Amino acid sequence: MAFLRFVLVGGLGFIVDAGITLALIGGGWSPETARVPAIASAMLTTWIANRSFTFRVAHRGSLRELQKYVAVALAAAGFNYLVYRLLLNWNLAPLPAIVIATALQAVLSFLAYRHLVFSPAARDDGQSADGGH
Repeated sequence: MAFLRFVLVGGLGFIVDAGITLALIGGGWSPETARVPAIASAMLTTWIANRSFTFRVAHRGSLRELQKYVAVALAAAGFNYLVYRLLLNWNLAPLPAIVIATALQAVLSFLAYRHLVFSPAARDDGQSADGGH
């Protein structure tokens, strides 16, 4: 059930990413520049949604937790790209390569978030995102 919630949160992240990207492009930003705040917004949105909805974390969020979340997200995106490139090198068409790479990334990132970011063992010293206040 948690994995289904994770997939739903990923869909929300995609909507935030695509929506902000398209809105900024419509406002005159370049497609490349528009992705920067869009991706950052999507990561913040999915961090909040994954901690409260997917993994149901009760303790307050911390800056350290957010940093670990972003590190996992970036590593997972790199993994996705490497798998995609490998599949293209094996002469797989781009669309199936994207689907396979994204499916593998989803499983990897779900496990990494569960065990490295949101597990009780991964908790930091209790400092909240607002400095513990």
